[in-house]
Amino acid sequence: MAADGTVTVKGALVTVLQDRNIAARETGLISKVHFKAGEFIDASSVLAELEATQARLKVEEAQIQYNKAVEAASSDLESRAARKSLDVSKAELARAQAANKQFSKSISQTEMDRLRLTTERAELLIEQSEQTTRLAKLEADLRRNQLDFAQHTLDRHRISTPISGMVVQVSFHPGEWVETGKSIARVLRLNRLGCEGRVAADAVDVSMIGSPVRITIRPPNRKSVTLSGQLTFVDPQVSRIKKDVLIKAEFDNTKLTILPGMAAEIEITGQSKTAKLAAPANK
Repeated sequence: MAADGTVTVKGALVTVLQDRNIAARETGLISKVHFKAGEFIDASSVLAELEATQARLKVEEAQIQYNKAVEAASSDLESRAARKSLDVSKAELARAQAANKQFSKSISQTEMDRLRLTTERAELLIEQSEQTTRLAKLEADLRRNQLDFAQHTLDRHRISTPISGMVVQVSFHPGEWVETGKSIARVLRLNRLGCEGRVAADAVDVSMIGSPVRITIRPPNRKSVTLSGQLTFVDPQVSRIKKDVLIKAEFDNTKLTILPGMAAEIEITGQSKTAKLAAPANK
């Protein structure tokens, strides 16, 4: 413990924060691999592709079905025809009623009943056309979902990485068959790393999370490098044997000069604990 309250953690180790095995989301034949071990890749970049002819045809079919459904839903021909039929029926009924009023019983009761029935049927046809339009819109929504699902399935044939970093392993190559869930490649994030070590439990507490730290790394056969970082974790569980706890810090490694596995020393600043430090040790 320094006079200014700085806690020093010796024997720390640089660690990887993000290590991802990139898995295939569909079963199929590898058609393309866009990266090889040692190359850097950006998040969301396509790392490899599966043969996707069938999935692509499914998208095209779903698109046609959707376009057809949209065309049916937007058509008003049936509604216009029903309204035109109603207008004609109403006009015929009105003329018949006027004729009967001018010349009593000039139009038979049977004919009047037929004209009224024709008008009522035309009104029902309008309601039917409105229902048909509603059903057509629902059909279009269904076809939209089917198109989205087909597109989603096609997208799953492209294997992308969720993180930026270095490709450190490629497990499959073009022409090889891969099952769903199998790791295609492994990617490590290197532009931000972690550093962890152990310290006496009475030297730190969880309230110190977020405190600034200085991390000194000693690369083999090179000068020491000191970088600024932040304390991100203090284990609330104390080792029963050593009475120490695990702490973790993070720091930026934008120049990519620091590698995981390098020895380091952590200095936690901006706190006032005064307890004795324990020598770093595993549980």
